[in-house]
Formats: sequence, structure tokens, C-alpha cells
Amino acid sequence: MNTSRTTEAPTLSAECTLAKQPDSTAIHLQCRQTEDVPLPHSTGILLQPRCGCPCHTRTAGAL
Repeated sequence: MNTSRTTEAPTLSAECTLAKQPDSTAIHLQCRQTEDVPLPHSTGILLQPRCGCPCHTRTAGAL
């Protein structure tokens, strides 16, 4: 029995992934995946998840 747990890395948007490359950090500002987009007429199914980049996971009201 395999009891090890796998932790998936958060999915980054194309812009945030590209911004990790040298000389491409300005592209990070173009990321538009800042909110989860639910699939219409469904419950709990996401059409597009928010970007998992740490700068987008701030809590509401925090600056």
C-alpha cells in the first residue's frame, strides 16, 4: 500500500511562467488569471483556475 502523498505544484499562467525567464519579468504584469472562472451552469467545476503565482494569492484587503 502506497501511503505517500503527492503535492501538485500550483499551475501558473503562461505570462507568469514566461516571466520566470531572464529579461522577461515585465510580462508578469500582463497576467489576467487573477480569479477562478467557473464553468457556467455547474457547481464546483472550473473553466479556468486562477494563476498559482504567489503574487496573485494575496488575501482580500491585504496590500
